[in-house]
Amino acid sequence: MKDFIEKKLIEIGFSFIFCNVCGSIRKIKIRTKNLREDATCKKCDSNSRKRHLAEVILELINTKNSSSYNSLKAIKEDSGITIYNVESNGALHHYLKHIKNYVCSEYFGPYETQGREKNGILNVDLMNIPFENNTFDLIISTEVFEHIPDPYKAFHEVHRILKKGGSHIFTVPYYENGEKDEVRAFLNDHNELVYTMEPQYHGDPIRSDEGILVYTIFAKEMQQKLESIGFKVAVNKKRSITKGILGSNNLVFITTKL
Repeated sequence: MKDFIEKKLIEIGFSFIFCNVCGSIRKIKIRTKNLREDATCKKCDSNSRKRHLAEVILELINTKNSSSYNSLKAIKEDSGITIYNVESNGALHHYLKHIKNYVCSEYFGPYETQGREKNGILNVDLMNIPFENNTFDLIISTEVFEHIPDPYKAFHEVHRILKKGGSHIFTVPYYENGEKDEVRAFLNDHNELVYTMEPQYHGDPIRSDEGILVYTIFAKEMQQKLESIGFKVAVNKKRSITKGILGSNNLVFITTKL
């Protein structure tokens, strides 16, 4: 039934939803068949993937605080939760930045000083995060870890800076039926870039002129490795017409530090 409804929405080109990012009933515009990356809210510019992330973030915060927030905008300034978002732009950042103990960052490349600000934004290499152990209750990333040369080194760092019981909520490109990660590129012992497949680039707001290289597309191996690091791994698969979480391939991963 949802396939049929979504097909009709694609034909029409728009729908009305309750957006759990900006907290309003809004029109969403549908331009492509890739609904996970489309269905853009006319107010906050969130897409289906980001509303799915927002849904999981809200579930976690509501559970921890016995609250009933229905949107990121509604979260109180003093939420009692420490949050690290590895991005400093987009709809999620815009509607979370009012919260106390919220930190964000970007990675501007190896030629910028690690842990220093550039234009008011902290430069962080996720393979060497400049925060103390057991700092955050919640870490958020979306479509980031596939662009890291050694993603599991970064996952180890995430585990280190999370408090016990804290969670990393994230999305990555993922082969649901695949067993092994697809390593498309890596850095060798001499820090030289080696391609194992045709280079693939994704759009990037920081590097809009060139895009950003994909090193890894993940599969079931990722979950096994995350468990070996010390995470409990859960996968949230959701589809909601009324909330604009569209498409059959919506996966959000929740890894909790044991």
